[in-house]
Amino acid sequence: MRIYLVRHSEAVDRVPPMPDAARYLSARGRVSFREMARRFRDSGGLPTRILTSPLIRAVQTAEILSEAFRYDGDIILDPRLSPGFDVAKLGSVLDDCPSEKEIAFVGHEPDLGDILTRLLSLPQRYAMRKGDIAALDFPVSGGALPVDLAWLLTGDRRIEDPAMLAT
Repeated sequence: MRIYLVRHSEAVDRVPPMPDAARYLSARGRVSFREMARRFRDSGGLPTRILTSPLIRAVQTAEILSEAFRYDGDIILDPRLSPGFDVAKLGSVLDDCPSEKEIAFVGHEPDLGDILTRLLSLPQRYAMRKGDIAALDFPVSGGALPVDLAWLLTGDRRIEDPAMLAT
């Protein structure tokens, strides 16, 4: 099974009285993630299911991602992907969709970086930047760690070696 960890793109700044959950993508965030979504598609990304945090900036990121490869399914808002998402919640979500081959999870930092660090057994914590997308391959037997990094799209780079995440 392949999973994609997708950090939401750049959002507008926090300003009172707007609640954090209502923050939406900035114009620059929308433009930059459209390019990242095209790179995702060109890298072979083709999830059969997209799940997202219900926070507006994550939902908008998921929508842009789905448009890039003409996803015809529903984008599923899952409260487990809200801030506080962790490996245990990831396992719970994966248990709910055992037949899926590729699943995209759109969420937040520091959660996604922590999950990536733990699943790849990295020696130090990796922080995903806004708009980053990591593709991870789980062993067929399931539940085994570490998983394999297929690739990470960050900025204008594609990283395929987990050792490069320390640089």
